[in-house]
Amino acid sequence: MSVQSCSKCFREGPPQQLMRCSRCKTSVYCSSICQSTDWPTHKSRCFPTAQPTASASSMSLRPSLRRAPPSHAVVGVTIACNAERAQGAPALQTSIVQPSHPIYRCGLPSPISHSFGFPLLLYRHITDDPSKMIRHPGLDNQTAMHLLSQPSTGSPDSKWKRAGCIGTVTVIRQDGQPLTCEALETTLIYVDHILDLFLEGVSPWHQLNPTSFQTFCQRYKDERIKSGYTDFGMMHVPF
Repeated sequence: MSVQSCSKCFREGPPQQLMRCSRCKTSVYCSSICQSTDWPTHKSRCFPTAQPTASASSMSLRPSLRRAPPSHAVVGVTIACNAERAQGAPALQTSIVQPSHPIYRCGLPSPISHSFGFPLLLYRHITDDPSKMIRHPGLDNQTAMHLLSQPSTGSPDSKWKRAGCIGTVTVIRQDGQPLTCEALETTLIYVDHILDLFLEGVSPWHQLNPTSFQTFCQRYKDERIKSGYTDFGMMHVPF
């Protein structure tokens, strides 16, 4: 049976039991509470769109991805897998993402970053089905896997837990704004903090909101500048 996920709490259910945003026709919600709570984040990417005419394969994507790409290139960040890092590639590297990039057709939303008001979209450079592909240690990418964690469990979906299947990924902001390496590093540190709370048996719900995230970002920025990382002086907070 086909299921979709609430754009706010990620609870899954049959499409006919979910409410669809009447303006963009893409985001869906399990309740009016989730819809109204998500509006401050959703409104920046809520645009009236025509009904999609994509192929059957693209129709299987999450509804939040079926939206027109921007008319201009955006700045994203590439997260290198273990094999590429072993060959000298930096863990995080600035990447220019063109409007024709497949991230807009088959990108993966980051559930956990969405939960604290900073929606990100990931694109795997390898397109093999993670549940069927031959795994390789060099394709491990724990950094990217953390971004795929569910805010309700602190773990990614089962198919992403398989070692050696994610590979290198490109990440962009869903609102089309530039994503810097410093901003993504800060986000990753915050995600690690959230996941540590899960491991300690502490509920992270009080941390899953934009205010807590942006407060952390400012604190982390100040700490990095004091430690001599001058590039963080250019990082604008709030994101």
